[in-house]
Amino acid sequence: MSSYLNILVVLCTVAALSNACSDSASNCANWVRNGFCKSSYYTYTQKKAQCALSCGYCGSTSTASGSATSSCSDKIATCGYWAANGFCTNGFYNTTIQAQWCANTCGLCSSTSEATTEGSTEATTST
Repeated sequence: MSSYLNILVVLCTVAALSNACSDSASNCANWVRNGFCKSSYYTYTQKKAQCALSCGYCGSTSTASGSATSSCSDKIATCGYWAANGFCTNGFYNTTIQAQWCANTCGLCSSTSEATTEGSTEATTST
């Protein structure tokens, strides 16, 4: 009996870990560019349900005001160059890839996130 319980615990743990943060809406990149994540019209819950990854809510927690706390940064120094060549706007690159490398430059940081460039000592707040 205890072996079944152990197996159940392991399966529940694996299921919880495999529930990776993602966007459920296919057009989150456009919504982000149009201000969806920063809009006060939509609730934190609505934003997280539709565009958690693009809005920077992965691994974040809601505060009393309903905003998210998370860290959002560019992982490489050449994001400005990449963005100028279409990395943030070309449909070939999905928001997962954009967020992985150039989240700040591509405008994928939530309004309350700290936006930084990897290795930089300065942090700015997106508005």
